[in-house]
Amino acid sequence: MHPMPSAYARPPFASPEDNNLEHDPTPKNQAIYGPSISPGYAIAAYAGMPRALPVGVTQAHMNFLDPNNSLFCISHAMSSAGQAYKQRRGCIIRNRQRASTFLICDSGGYQIASGRLNINSDKDRLAILRWMEGNADVAMTLDVPTGPLRRPGYRYESFGDCLGATLNHLEFFQKHRVPGKIRLLNVLHGNDKVQTDQWYDAVKQYDFEGWAFAGAMRHNIGLFCRRILKMADERQLEGKDWIHVLGTANLETAVLLTALQRAINRYGYNKKLRISFDTSTPFRMMRFGTVYTLPKLERSRMTMPTIKAPYAEEHVGSSLRWPWPSPLGDRMTLGDFCVRTARKGVFRDQQSDFYLAHHNLAALCFGIATANRVFDGQTVSGQHSVGELVGDAVAAIDEVFRSNSLHTLAQHRNTFSRLRYGVEPEDDDEDRAFIDL
Repeated sequence: MHPMPSAYARPPFASPEDNNLEHDPTPKNQAIYGPSISPGYAIAAYAGMPRALPVGVTQAHMNFLDPNNSLFCISHAMSSAGQAYKQRRGCIIRNRQRASTFLICDSGGYQIASGRLNINSDKDRLAILRWMEGNADVAMTLDVPTGPLRRPGYRYESFGDCLGATLNHLEFFQKHRVPGKIRLLNVLHGNDKVQTDQWYDAVKQYDFEGWAFAGAMRHNIGLFCRRILKMADERQLEGKDWIHVLGTANLETAVLLTALQRAINRYGYNKKLRISFDTSTPFRMMRFGTVYTLPKLERSRMTMPTIKAPYAEEHVGSSLRWPWPSPLGDRMTLGDFCVRTARKGVFRDQQSDFYLAHHNLAALCFGIATANRVFDGQTVSGQHSVGELVGDAVAAIDEVFRSNSLHTLAQHRNTFSRLRYGVEPEDDDEDRAFIDL
């Protein structure tokens, strides 16, 4: 079971303004998932794994950004400048084929605001900007998230503090960027509807090439539609051909973002606009030793279930197959995954964790692709036996953008509020804070 095509030709952009890679595994009319890759994995996949790989797997197979990879490959990925800009070692991100891959870059704003990364001078800010200009295709402007204000201990005390610091960063980026070098995305925050309006009204004066949705409200599709309609009315979508949603990859949101992109394209708001989204979840799961199983597509919800990875002493040297399907999992035994270590009672090493990350990434990509395919088929008939509430929301999105009406949006308030993230915001965009093991 292969989540993505095994290999494809080198796919250059048709033009610098084109948002579509040729032979991209993600269909052009579908929102793009780009995993946020941990630096540790990126280095090991390039430099080499310390012990033998499963039979039939080579070191080159571990680089899923190589378009010639016959095992599993993707074309879009995410990296955080906050983690990567001081890293000098070769890795699959820095040494990727630029013509056949697309790198979305986070600025490190969450790590900086949370105290995990320090900016001590304009020299540090400039280093982040220059790293992104030299390595990424699109990148976030430097931002100060508002989500952590909902928990104690944040270094910023108020919404105004976060916004003021962000405006200072935007001024710096606008002044010091190299024009035309990279497309920058203006990041939107806010912990409630009022704050999202205040933030948007303040930052829209800075004219960058796209938008990024972050923070506690980013999954609220009703508010997302409202923002897009207001942007269109204010001509803030003209020349802004990319929208990124930070820290999300649940199957339901993936389908809804595809519906949003299609409506924006179909009804002339911006015919070239692409929507992308990311998480570091396949790599974060290394910390907890958890594994994706198979996508669970039910009438009430669509999920990617996880369980503890099967590592134990009795699996050391075992020829039993890895139980869950993926390109790597199909070639791996429990003996490849479970090894003796210097730690008592621990039978998993860092290479095991890298296997886990590779499997989880491929499984998640398969889940996202499957959910979109199921919805493509069921949307034609309008009869949704999977994700029924999401199906109602997909139809509502199309109607809202066809009418270009906030009144129509208001009529569908209940449709959007019934979604899992329709009313209550999530804690924040903590997924951006991922620091490698």
